[in-house]
Amino acid sequence: MGRFKEKAKGLFRRAGARGGIGAATVAVVIALIVILNVIVYALGSKYSWVLYTAPRYEHTIGSSSETFFSDLDQGRDLKIRFCMAEEKLEGDSAYRLVLETARQFADKYGFISVDFINIVVDPGEVSRYKYGAAPEYDEDGNKIKKNSVTEQSVIFDAGGNDFSVTTLRSFFILDSKQYITGYDGERVMSALIHRTLADEHPVACFTRGHGETSNELLYNILVCAGYSIATVDLAKEEIPAGTTLLVVSNPLYDFETGAAGSGIVSEIERLDAFCGGGGTVFAILDPLVIDLPHLNAYLAGWGLSRTEGTVRDMTNSLTPDGYAVSTSFSSSAPGRAIRDRIREFSDADVVLKRAAAIEINAPAGVDAAPVLSVGRTASIWADGEKTDGEGGYAVAAYASRENGSGVFLVSSVYMTSSDAIRTNGYANADFIYAVLEYSDGARVPLGTTVMLIETERLEGVTRGVIRLTLALLFAAIPAAVVTVGVVVRVKRKNR
Repeated sequence: MGRFKEKAKGLFRRAGARGGIGAATVAVVIALIVILNVIVYALGSKYSWVLYTAPRYEHTIGSSSETFFSDLDQGRDLKIRFCMAEEKLEGDSAYRLVLETARQFADKYGFISVDFINIVVDPGEVSRYKYGAAPEYDEDGNKIKKNSVTEQSVIFDAGGNDFSVTTLRSFFILDSKQYITGYDGERVMSALIHRTLADEHPVACFTRGHGETSNELLYNILVCAGYSIATVDLAKEEIPAGTTLLVVSNPLYDFETGAAGSGIVSEIERLDAFCGGGGTVFAILDPLVIDLPHLNAYLAGWGLSRTEGTVRDMTNSLTPDGYAVSTSFSSSAPGRAIRDRIREFSDADVVLKRAAAIEINAPAGVDAAPVLSVGRTASIWADGEKTDGEGGYAVAAYASRENGSGVFLVSSVYMTSSDAIRTNGYANADFIYAVLEYSDGARVPLGTTVMLIETERLEGVTRGVIRLTLALLFAAIPAAVVTVGVVVRVKRKNR
């Protein structure tokens, strides 16, 4: 046994002399760290362990409201009134952001102020917001309640019946489980200020009766742009008075057209009459729903025709399949105007997924032009096969007439998806606002920023950039290291 110990000591002495113990120690420590990391990660994933750091989020308003508020009578006073106590608001890590944004608007604009209401001590003050300054009554003589006012309420009050009531949660972005994932307070608050003080509210009317589907995000964008929202069945009803924007959102079935001399006012005729009066049509169509001959013919009359199939670009795509493409602005007059407005605040691109290409062939009396296009590496695919490889396709377009009427067309339902709207990584929200401003003269909260909370998602990275990065990481950099190593080895050998 003694001889074995002596041999072992000898081995360790010789290894230590050659630096072996040091290398072995480093290797053991690294292995232990890796193993510990794997164990902790596995346990953390299984039992949802979280290291809580309570980050203090901050958000500062920008300059977008300066243009947005330019049409308001800023001689009127507006109070932003919180129903939660000031100390409680300041102590809440999330709701504190709403109070800070309100204070920033008050510091920036002299006609805005901030105060607090105790809804328990002052029920008479709250009553005006519940029922209005001039209450309405039902058949039994009971006042009709217009708003629910709680501790969570935030009130924008310009006096009389000019007030808006919302909740603290409305300033945040929530996921499907109602967890906060972002703060959109600048846009929502500026929209509520404008909505409360504006003298007029144009109407945005959604068509119905054709299987149309829309989402809450498009609705919110239009509300924040100052529109009142209505719906219309063109087969039975006239378009409501005051409508300046008619939204056709993803219809599954075609619009009706009447036979000549039938005396029946068809849906297409009502569309014609609306645009004849200077209205704007905002059409978002599903590229896979192509069996809409009457609606397609109506759009073709404006010089806008969808092609069959969807655009694919493996270089400028954000997904491996090549269908989520990063677009560029056209050099046309509407393309430049919309681009310049967006670039005042953001360098982000507009992203579309499974978009149809739009062919433009304007008839006499119509100015039609592309607004968004894809690169020269793009192609069109239908039924799993490539049908065209020319590239440079228009994927959003705008047509107008001398009377001020117009039609905006995009054939991609991804335009208003949550991933593309509730982010600073893509310019889809600002793009829609800029289109509304350009085509319908809307006042819009363009340029506000979203503050994302605890997000790890990469945005705006195309497949081309990913391939270049991987090439640098796994080819260029290792090659450079090997080259340097060979040179050093040769020089040492030849000394």
